[in-house]
Amino acid sequence: MKTSKATLPFRKTSACPASATLVSFRCRNLPAEIAASVVEHLRTCDFCGAELRLLAHHQPNIIRYPVPEIPMNLRILAESILNRG
Repeated sequence: MKTSKATLPFRKTSACPASATLVSFRCRNLPAEIAASVVEHLRTCDFCGAELRLLAHHQPNIIRYPVPEIPMNLRILAESILNRG
């Protein structure tokens, strides 16, 4: 029995979206046009479909640390050194 879907090798190719793109797709953080192209790709790529299911277990790193203020004396020193050129 023949199927209409072409058999592709089970591996990531240059046409596959990056893993970070798949994570963003899963988190719904992609622009609509890019999300649509990922959906279209997933229709024919079993590897990316499997990777997307695997990435469902990935927790994105969302910890944000505040940027500390530079002490004024250190800032003045750094600016004087950098402006010597």
